[in-house]
Amino acid sequence: MAAKEEGTVKMVDVLTCKVIGTGTVKLTERDGMVRALEAIRYVPEACYNLISIRVLNEEGYRIQVQ
Repeated sequence: MAAKEEGTVKMVDVLTCKVIGTGTVKLTERDGMVRALEAIRYVPEACYNLISIRVLNEEGYRIQVQ
């Protein structure tokens, strides 16, 4: 992960937080398949880990919520 500022992210509460790096996150699905999400932003000030469904849609992922 890069250790330099990569911009900012505007949060829901209008707070702007610094992005200090990007990287890859691997997710394991229920069936054991591992998927990699790339260009994930590291925002240490964020209280939660968030995944944007809109961005996943734009990348061609199929979203299924159960």
